[in-house]
Amino acid sequence: MDDRIPVITGCTAAGKTAAAFYIAEHRVGVEIVSADSRQLYRGMNIGTAKPTPDELNRFPHHMIDVAEPDTLLSAKWFAENAMKIIEEILDRGGIPLVVGGSGLYVMSLAGLLDPLPARNDELRNSLLSLESTVPGSLHRLLNGLDRKEASRTGVSDKVRLVRAMEIALLSGEKPSSLKLGGNPDKRFKFVFIEKSNTTLREDIKKRTSIMFSNGLADEVKSLLQAGYSRDPVLGATIGYSELIDHMEGLCSMQEAQSAIETHTWQYARKQRNLFRRLPGVISVSGDPILVEAALLGR
Repeated sequence: MDDRIPVITGCTAAGKTAAAFYIAEHRVGVEIVSADSRQLYRGMNIGTAKPTPDELNRFPHHMIDVAEPDTLLSAKWFAENAMKIIEEILDRGGIPLVVGGSGLYVMSLAGLLDPLPARNDELRNSLLSLESTVPGSLHRLLNGLDRKEASRTGVSDKVRLVRAMEIALLSGEKPSSLKLGGNPDKRFKFVFIEKSNTTLREDIKKRTSIMFSNGLADEVKSLLQAGYSRDPVLGATIGYSELIDHMEGLCSMQEAQSAIETHTWQYARKQRNLFRRLPGVISVSGDPILVEAALLGR
């Protein structure tokens, strides 16, 4: 695969794992490095579509089951640890194949994110409280601190407004002056698996149904019984959050399943928009042969 580090990206249910297994089966020395922000956690198997124990044994895997779901690991943490593994694989003559749909993790690994301040939940809660009390206040404050950043941030976009204010207050700098595009590692070669909207929605619905049949509800219940709570990981993960809502009496099981399908589809659209902007990304269908050919540069 020339001298690049191959990366298979794609939306949820796009077929990334199948393509990775095909390549690992046909290429000597391939070791899979997961770039899935939730497969990092032990016990979260069904809801994250984690490879089965048999699949993990058949192909060398890294960055899976490395933490308990009681600490939310950052994209920066992932990038630092995954890069160590990648360098070790390269040193022994292997091929590190990065596979995953967590956009920020992939971007951080490839040096495409700027070194911005880490999230501060206490500050975020204070900013959200201010915005709730005085709607529009965050945008006005941001405009006073950084007119350029405010001009590209919607007045009602609380997520981006809070992050922009968080960066400004923690760094003492204008957010727009810190967003320079990172320090790209040009060794990474990206392939994005494309699917039509219709096919992707159908596949998301099928996968959600399979997860329920495989015991997703029991998995969530077991995690809660083991002492893990909604925060910080389970409640921030599609499939787990909705079932916790059901178990707390906030919705029926059918409503939870429907919500999972909807939220997964919304997330997939965000993934697609992000991955299409990766530098030099090659879009292909989910045919494993075409994915391998794209990574080989044919």
